[in-house]
Amino acid sequence: LILGACKGDVELNLGDLPTLMVLPTLTATPAPTALRAALVPPTREFHNALPPTWTSTPVTPTLIPTATLVPVDTLPPPTATFTPTLVPTITLTPRFSPTYTNTVPPTVAPTATPMGDAFVIGESGINLRNGPSMTFTPPLALLPPLTEMTLIGRSSDSRWYEARTFDGLSGWVSASLMQTRIDPAALPITWVIQATPAPAAVVALPPAAPAVNAPIPPTGATANVPGLSISQRARQIFQTGQNMGNRANVFSKVGDSITATQPFLIGFGVGTSDYNLGPYGYLQETINYFSASPRPGVANSFVNQSMAASSAFNAAAVLASIWADAAVCLPNESPLLCEYRLNRPSVALIMLGSVDVQIYDLEQFRVSMDTIVQTTIAQGIIPVLTTFPTPPDYFPDKAGPFNDLIREIAAREQIPLIDLRAASDPLPHYGVGTDNYHLSHRGDGYIDLNGEENQWGLTLRNLLTLHTLDALRRDVLTR
Repeated sequence: LILGACKGDVELNLGDLPTLMVLPTLTATPAPTALRAALVPPTREFHNALPPTWTSTPVTPTLIPTATLVPVDTLPPPTATFTPTLVPTITLTPRFSPTYTNTVPPTVAPTATPMGDAFVIGESGINLRNGPSMTFTPPLALLPPLTEMTLIGRSSDSRWYEARTFDGLSGWVSASLMQTRIDPAALPITWVIQATPAPAAVVALPPAAPAVNAPIPPTGATANVPGLSISQRARQIFQTGQNMGNRANVFSKVGDSITATQPFLIGFGVGTSDYNLGPYGYLQETINYFSASPRPGVANSFVNQSMAASSAFNAAAVLASIWADAAVCLPNESPLLCEYRLNRPSVALIMLGSVDVQIYDLEQFRVSMDTIVQTTIAQGIIPVLTTFPTPPDYFPDKAGPFNDLIREIAAREQIPLIDLRAASDPLPHYGVGTDNYHLSHRGDGYIDLNGEENQWGLTLRNLLTLHTLDALRRDVLTR
């Protein structure tokens, strides 16, 4: 827009005109929209007062009571009770409906044990064997006490019965362990016992025996000792011992109380007043030969108190240093080696087993006996083994095998054996005392070989042992 135009023509110089500003186009502002809030005008008396000030109104809290804790041990009873809903089970209907009756079961009457001609009275039972001897080993069966049996026959010496059990077993049983209801003498003899050459030969030597200094063939001497044989092996052992310094006229004893506490061979060493050779006078030369002193303070081998023989000794104890006499034996030296070192014998009389059979099994006994025999041979000493006599009821399942083992070792090693068990069988009570263990004897230590060898087990052992020493003296020790 150009302002200032005048009436008439006036030349205008644009440069002389002031600069005009172009103003913006004004836009009418719309009237504000009236608020819908209604304001109440103040009264006149408050016209000039300050506008009202907002004051907060305090809120008064409403207290809500908290729950009161109830002690654990006084809990209030529950307000609600859970009632379980029972689910019905399915009832199976059996296809068959059993019918029960009040039938009483029949009573089975016990079968009566049949009564036989005899029954077993042995506390440990009795062995049933194939023949009338303990040598019939192993037994067929072990019959318990009170077993009833039917008797079929008897042995010719009436010590054994042939019998049959009611369950069909047949065999031979020892008469001493049976109680009969019939007269055994009425039984037929179904087994004839052959005469045992061992004791018969010993006793049957004629009274007119050779003179003391007369030579006796070795075969004649050894024939009188059951199971005795002098082999080349014995001679080899003896020669080895001689090279080691052993004494030919000395022997040692190895055993338990049967050897140590019973008067075994003692009478021969005390003097002629303590023995009677009877028909065996020729054995005096052997007594004289072994009368040499084995060591200072000991008169001879017969009376020597052996370090390897003691009451209750078993085969294992002979080898254990704990049982050696510390007063004379070396540290860690067994009773066996102590005895051999002190006496330097050429012969060892060994009888063990009566104690072992009570506490050890056969294999344990075998190990100990093998060790004793091998130790003795290694020392250049001839071992002479002796079986031990027993009645049939003395450890019947073990005594037989133990004695068989002794025989087996003697045969294997080719060393002398005195089979006292076989020789004493015909003697009263098998040559043992009432304790079934020690040998029977007359009681005073006197050795009477004028018939008492048929009565006492100890007398028979003295005779058989002296015979063995005599055979060794003639066949080995003085050759």
